[in-house]
Amino acid sequence: MNHPIKDIVNSQARILRAGYNGEIALQFPLSFLPYDEFLIFHHLRIPDAHGFFQIDILLLSKKFLLIIEVKNIDGEVSFDDFGQSIRRKQGKEDAFTNPIEQINLQHIRLLRWLRNYNLPIIPIEKIAVYSSRHTILKDITNDKAISNTVIRKDKILSKIDEMKQKHLIPVLTEDQLMELSYKLLSAHTEENMDALEKFKVSPEELITGVICPKCGEVPMIRKSGKWNCIQCKTISKTAHKQDLRDYALLICEYISNKNAREFLQLPSINTARNLLKGNYRQIADTSGRKYHLVEEIFE
Repeated sequence: MNHPIKDIVNSQARILRAGYNGEIALQFPLSFLPYDEFLIFHHLRIPDAHGFFQIDILLLSKKFLLIIEVKNIDGEVSFDDFGQSIRRKQGKEDAFTNPIEQINLQHIRLLRWLRNYNLPIIPIEKIAVYSSRHTILKDITNDKAISNTVIRKDKILSKIDEMKQKHLIPVLTEDQLMELSYKLLSAHTEENMDALEKFKVSPEELITGVICPKCGEVPMIRKSGKWNCIQCKTISKTAHKQDLRDYALLICEYISNKNAREFLQLPSINTARNLLKGNYRQIADTSGRKYHLVEEIFE
């Protein structure tokens, strides 16, 4: 329970979760944009000569493109003359990546990527949006680029309206817009990260047993066809499914009866078979029957 890199992993998980929640928070205001004017892309990851560049949200229209960098940071965030973004919270200061420099670089890389295709040159706008209602933004410089580029979530629709008034003449035809959309989707490349390899953790170091979905106690006890938590008394029929999703993400998409018994701490071959057989696709290979954990059966 006290692995030497546990705090590092938890910190990385919090950062990823905050970023994801920040993007989710923008889905509601963006849903009010006219569907016939904008195409919205989330979490694009595009290859270029320097590797990959990633854009949290990209809006496409016939008149302009908009890069949106999403920040989900609580506390007081200040921007100073050194190009720093500093968060103050509960008497502590933390330095964060300057979102303006981030979107400037994304702008350059997207522009260079677009030049590979025979499309008209289209204006590219960019903003950094702080999605948490608990964020206080402070500009302690006289740099207009900050106040023009860094905004709160509440202002995003009015900011997009400003851009619509600025760019009145269509640059792309409908066909060209669809072509650009297709090229972006074709270029998008998911990041296949091996978390165990990244953090130098072996499968044997992982905590086994079903985790209680309410209090996080490990392991839950299998009794009378249900999972029982000895700590908070929670009872669940499906608590094992999250553990099997973790297994698929961390170790392998396929699992054998033996591996399932070890990972879920099940003493019975039949119990493991019943949990797997009715819920996942069966795959037979030379080493015996396995179950594909990403092909859950819903019928």
